[in-house]
Amino acid sequence: MEIAKYTGDWYILRTTHRMLGSLIGTLPSTPRQEDQNGLPCLLLPEEVRLLVENCIARTVEYPSFTSLHTKETAKINPFDTSPNVLIHLDEICSNIIEVPLPEFVNNLERIRYKVFKDLWSKGFYLTCGMKFGGDFLVYKGDPLAYHAKYIVNCRDLDKQMMVSRSRVSSITNKKMVLAKDDGNSIMYLIYHLDDTSQNNNKINYSF
Repeated sequence: MEIAKYTGDWYILRTTHRMLGSLIGTLPSTPRQEDQNGLPCLLLPEEVRLLVENCIARTVEYPSFTSLHTKETAKINPFDTSPNVLIHLDEICSNIIEVPLPEFVNNLERIRYKVFKDLWSKGFYLTCGMKFGGDFLVYKGDPLAYHAKYIVNCRDLDKQMMVSRSRVSSITNKKMVLAKDDGNSIMYLIYHLDDTSQNNNKINYSF
């Protein structure tokens, strides 16, 4: 996962490239509240890989603050809350190293990326679906204006897990989708829970 730190970059990622990430910082004007978060923005691994592959972004490694010279660290005052203070690491770190994308650790990571890339290329917005028991939440528009319509799972599920996740999707007014990689393309299966038999009806689905 990578972090976007600057407002302009974050705005372009969201509005131009449909990369949402998760805001994990506090708002400078109201740092003690927990209802809203601000920058930095933590990106999904799939978002980072897609941005790099499309030459929209790059991955770099910053040196540790402890390795900076005394003259450079003097510019950084963590207790300075003045609204006019803005620290750009690019300006104080002259030895930034560009690093390549890591290899996929397992097949699940590979499938997750293929699914993310496929849905993103079709114009959807995607966020992490962990809170709803899936891999991704899929939106037809910006989540600020739309509710998620699909919960996409990129892994095989046993019958018990299928029933429980179908119930979650039904309660939250979403469709539970299982994504399968057939080697050439991604196939999507949508499940409808039959409450009378507690079975799932599987239907081929196309986005």
